[in-house]
Amino acid sequence: MINNLYVMDLPQVKSANGKALLKAEYVRFKAAVEQLTGVSVTVDSLKAAIKLVNAKRAAMLRLYQLRAADPAPISGLDALLANQVFFYDNPERFTASVNKICDELEQRIKDNTGAFPAKMPRILVSGCPQAMPNWKLPAIIETSGAVIVGEESCVGERGVRNLVDESGTTLDEMLDAIVERYFKVDCAIFTPNCDRLQHIEQMAKDYHADGVIHYGLQFCTPYLMESIPVQKALEQKHIPCLRIETDYSMEDMGQLKTRVEAFIEQLK
Repeated sequence: MINNLYVMDLPQVKSANGKALLKAEYVRFKAAVEQLTGVSVTVDSLKAAIKLVNAKRAAMLRLYQLRAADPAPISGLDALLANQVFFYDNPERFTASVNKICDELEQRIKDNTGAFPAKMPRILVSGCPQAMPNWKLPAIIETSGAVIVGEESCVGERGVRNLVDESGTTLDEMLDAIVERYFKVDCAIFTPNCDRLQHIEQMAKDYHADGVIHYGLQFCTPYLMESIPVQKALEQKHIPCLRIETDYSMEDMGQLKTRVEAFIEQLK
């Protein structure tokens, strides 16, 4: 049985009440962690943790931004691996490793050396995250004549593009800063969610994407509901969009490959 002490109630509307709810839940979570571990969260420990995670996010954002180059210096599958490791590796080791990769990518860009040839169709993947080892769609895309240059999802730029303000001097100020940072996230659980539409359009522009593939998992209702508005908004901006709805099985690989190949051919 799960103790209610560790279950968080998260807001689904970006409002003053939503912020108050999220902060109250963070305060309750802080107390639960302290009770579980016997270690108090202090001003110094929280500030150090904020700086540590900010550095990790900044390293990943650096990697994302390098993918705007043509030819793409790294494949979407390799970038996706870094996205996955982001969630469970030691933060200091991960940050150092990603910055080392970025140094190599910058050199590749200077040498005009890419993981794929220049002028290949460039795809932005939007929607549900691809959780390891379910990399079915990215593998299909990058074996069908295109390269993935960005992800607008829970394992993409959304998770790192906003840092927490480090100027707080009290626990209360730092919790407020954390709340502010997470309220900038445009996950599909929020309604209304106009920020997400604008973010997808901006990412397509920033990463020079030729088209967007919106990936929806059959059990993830919020993203499935938003997929049609996303497609309509992109098409109004003359950005080609393909909506994919699938699951974790491999049974539809052939069907998906046919649809993706046809979309890529359209982009060419």
